Amino acid sequence: MLELDESSLPLEIEVRDDSDIVFSNRVSTLKLVVKNVSSQTLKSIYLTIPKDYREKMQVLGRIGDIQVMWGGGCLKGCKILLPEDIDVLKPGQSAAAYFLLYAPLLTSKSVDLPLEVYSENKLVQKFNVNIKICYPDIRSHIYRARYSPKINLKMLDRVKEILEKYGIPSIEVYVWKSPPTPNVQIMFEGKEVAFIKGDIGSGFRHIFKIRMHRDVFIGEAKDPISGLSKWYWVVRLWFFWLDKSIFDEVPDAERVELWVDPEKRRVDWAITDSHWKEVVYKGPVEGVRARIIGTSQKFYEILKPRNFQRHLGKIIRSYHPPVIDNMETAQISPDSRDPEKKITTIYEVNDP
Repeated sequence: MLELDESSLPLEIEVRDDSDIVFSNRVSTLKLVVKNVSSQTLKSIYLTIPKDYREKMQVLGRIGDIQVMWGGGCLKGCKILLPEDIDVLKPGQSAAAYFLLYAPLLTSKSVDLPLEVYSENKLVQKFNVNIKICYPDIRSHIYRARYSPKINLKMLDRVKEILEKYGIPSIEVYVWKSPPTPNVQIMFEGKEVAFIKGDIGSGFRHIFKIRMHRDVFIGEAKDPISGLSKWYWVVRLWFFWLDKSIFDEVPDAERVELWVDPEKRRVDWAITDSHWKEVVYKGPVEGVRARIIGTSQKFYEILKPRNFQRHLGKIIRSYHPPVIDNMETAQISPDSRDPEKKITTIYEVNDP
């Protein structure tokens, strides 16, 4: 087992895609690439916040003005996995790791984010990431991809022009109590553009509380009918499962994105995640009908018979894929845990 030795650290850790830049009051992705530079094979690696910064009742950490969250079903921290859920990192191998960051206060400042690396439950490395919290500006309205969150500065002039002409659209999110689980309705300028049901929120059977966050961006994609490039309002809705409870799921975070045509106010595209892959659904539709499915993938694969799998999977949930019922699947990205893959789908991330 490796010892914590500052002169010979086992991992090389790099921030990718401008992800150390976050904007206040938005959920941002911190993308790290972790490379094994030691001569040993490392197993069961995870990155986490030091214990003193962790919340007692939730699976997150707080460092000054910033909240740090992770998902993937691991209470301890962000687990390092290769595609096919391989938890072994051989010498020279790399894997991508993702945290979600949220700074609720409208401010600009730098925060040193301390993280620890464990392998087989033993501390092997410590490091800091300098996070630059920025007060929302024009850049904060440019669409940032979930797994490639580079800021496309070529969009600056276009986004500025759109905001000056149209302003920010009115978007309302309603939660309707409908036992045993609530439903979520998204309204765009007074029109319903999505209705989401299923395993939503956090808490025992999700009766008590729901954790969501909504952001709005301006993005470019092709019209699904004409194939011509155009701009869209992109409504991104996050769902969080973060409570520590014997009745609740292990930690997870999922998003549903609605690409809304600014003129026709219909949804041309929708994007969700499915086990570290980005899934694109093609419209147009007047309103999206979506379900969030709470399940445990490992139990479905291992346990028999099928009826026992089904019931146990409903109790222990570590996997919450949103599924769009009334749109066809158009594209599925490569596995985002492979740092050599470009995880873009209907949009392109251009260097400034």
